[in-house]
Parts: sequence; structure tokens; C-alpha cells
Amino acid sequence: MRIAFRVDGSTAMGFGHIMRCLALAEQLKQNHDIYFLSSALPSNIAAKIDAAGATLILVSIDSVGFDAVDDADSKQLEMWQKLHANECLAHVNEKLDLLFVDHYQLSAPFSDTMRSKAEQIVVIDDLANRVHDCDILVDTNFYHDYKTRYNGLVPAHCQTLLGPTYAFLRGEFFCIDNKMRANNHFLVCFGGSDPTNLTERVVDILTALKSSTFTADIIVGPGYQYIHSLLPKIQGLSGLNLHQNCTYMGSLMQGASFMIGAGGSMHWERAKSGVAGLIITLAENQKETTRALHDQLCCVWLGNENDIADEQIQKAISNALQSPDQMRYLASNAAKLVEQNQSPSFVMDTISDIVKRNS
Repeated sequence: MRIAFRVDGSTAMGFGHIMRCLALAEQLKQNHDIYFLSSALPSNIAAKIDAAGATLILVSIDSVGFDAVDDADSKQLEMWQKLHANECLAHVNEKLDLLFVDHYQLSAPFSDTMRSKAEQIVVIDDLANRVHDCDILVDTNFYHDYKTRYNGLVPAHCQTLLGPTYAFLRGEFFCIDNKMRANNHFLVCFGGSDPTNLTERVVDILTALKSSTFTADIIVGPGYQYIHSLLPKIQGLSGLNLHQNCTYMGSLMQGASFMIGAGGSMHWERAKSGVAGLIITLAENQKETTRALHDQLCCVWLGNENDIADEQIQKAISNALQSPDQMRYLASNAAKLVEQNQSPSFVMDTISDIVKRNS
């Protein structure tokens, strides 16, 4: 099969979309031709796509005015999306058996135009705020109304895969190494780019917890730009270990009693790994899911990054260190949300079965 992903990532938006598409691409690379249609990416992200056995094709989003989407009317949006689809189609020489669209600025007009060379279309979304033309829609998030939020937004024939059961999880999160989980050990990670440098802010806060006995793994991703100021601070605090671009996040999570980090796809990585989350949301689209998980006692939502004081973060970490039983309770509740997802290929196998039935 010929399969393409239309997805973007950047330091500003993060690389979560790219990473979840890569998780799917890893399941496909043995038997299929895989393409990523993306705008310019950092070299290390492009290398990950290459390592997944996929071909990166650069497309431009600036030329179709996506920078002005928020101020555009519906006719302008439709025109821009069709123009962009035609640009993508210019790079597609042969028919695509399957097209994945994982992009907040693309919706039905883009997919409708792409159908001239795409047999079936899978949309990956989180927002439920626009109409899609697709055969399968995947939204892995947990909301109070997650089973009904796409009613009226997808065609009648569309198969919806909704909720954390369908979380995109890399193979490392299915490897159980039976390591001891230390009550006084935790992780700090705010995704692949952490543009506002919450990582360093938390490390600064840890200096005020010297009276507590703890160790911590500090994890930064490929888009993190503040390593030169972060590194000496970590070296100045005993018990902190820095991990850059690590490929063993699952193992680190399995050895910790809790993790302070962002919302988004890491919710499900934590759930699968059995580690509780103290969550600081970084974007508007992380709030609703995190609030719902907090209400279901699956994590602790500390607040949004712009609204939370350092003292609140410090108190939350201190309380977590003193309450290992509560952390285990939160982790157990979260784990139930993904317990049906039993293999790295679960989501792709489900999609493939639907594609075969539709063919």
C-alpha cells in the first residue's frame, strides 16, 4: 500500500502530532510505502522520519495563508485548504491507498480535494470543532462527552475510534521491565519542545525542596532550546539526571512514583506505564481533557502554565512525595482507560481492519 501522512510540527506547536504519526508509521514500514507531507522540520525530527522508513516530502503552508486562519471567513478557509491540497497533490505521482490527516488547520475542503488521489482518509483530531470528510476518525482524548462530540461533524459512513483505548503508544510502553518503583523518585517532562521552558522553572523550584529526600529524571525533547542554561542547574543539584532525546521513556516512567508534566499524548503514556501525573497544561486544547481526567481522579491538574504560581508547584511536588499511596491510586485509575490497548499495533490493526472492510 501507498500511505501518506499530512502532519506538521515545530518548536512553537510542539512535535506531538509528528510523534503519534511516527508511532503508526513504525507499524507500517515493513510492507508499505510511507510518505510524510510536512512543512520544514528540524533535522533531528526529519531523521526520525527517515529512521521509520518513510520519505519526507516538504510542502509549504505559508503560501496558502494559514498564518491568517483565525481572521479568515469560511470561503477564504475553503479556498486556502483547496490550494494547499493541490500543492500536496502535485507531489503525489500515484494513487494513495490511505491518507492520514493530523492537522488542526485542515478539514473537509482539504480532504475532499485530496480524494482525487486518496482512496481512503483517516483524520486524527483532538478538537471536534470543524467538519471532516473522512472514512475513519481517531480522537484518543478523554472528555465527559467523548463518545458523542463528533456527531454531525463526520459523514454517516465514517467509523469513529474515540477515547484513550485508541491511544498511539510506541512499543517501549508495552515493555515491562519489572523495575522497583521508588516512592521518592519522579520525572519532569514537558514534551518535545517546551517553548516556555517550564522544565527549567520546575528545576529552579526543586532547589527549595532540598530538605526533602528525592531523586528525579529530567527529560527534554528534540526541540528543547534552553539546554545551555538548564544543564548547570541540574549539575548543581544532587539526585537529578538529565535525559535528552531519550528512547526509553517507558522504562523511566515505570521506575517513578509520579511525573510532573504536560497534558496531551503523555496522559496515555503515563497511564500505560502506571505513573501518576501532576499536570500543568500548556495549551488551550489540553485543558478540557485534563479537567475531565482530574474529575475522574486519574491525575492532578495543577492549572495552566500562565496561571500557576511557583509555590503551588512546590507544594504539589512535596505533597506527592509524602503521599505515595495516593499516587498509586491515581495511576491505577488512569491505567484502566488504556487497559484494552494491549500491543503497539493495536490502533493500526484496528484501522487496517476497517480499511479492508471498506475496500
